[in-house]
Amino acid sequence: MPLLAGVGGTAQAPPGSMQEAEHTHITNALASACWVLEGPKGAAAMLGLNPSTLRSRMKRLGIQRPI
Repeated sequence: MPLLAGVGGTAQAPPGSMQEAEHTHITNALASACWVLEGPKGAAAMLGLNPSTLRSRMKRLGIQRPI
């Protein structure tokens, strides 16, 4: 499987599916925002999504805040 250059020139294996890529992207944004969904520094703003859209995608992908 060929490697793709990621941010900063690091090599990454391509994701297995579009859902896996979306899951990873949303989870990374949530972690960066300390699991804050709404507001100017929230994950929804980072992703350019309406907060309700982010919640529905999280539900569809089975993403839940870690305890």
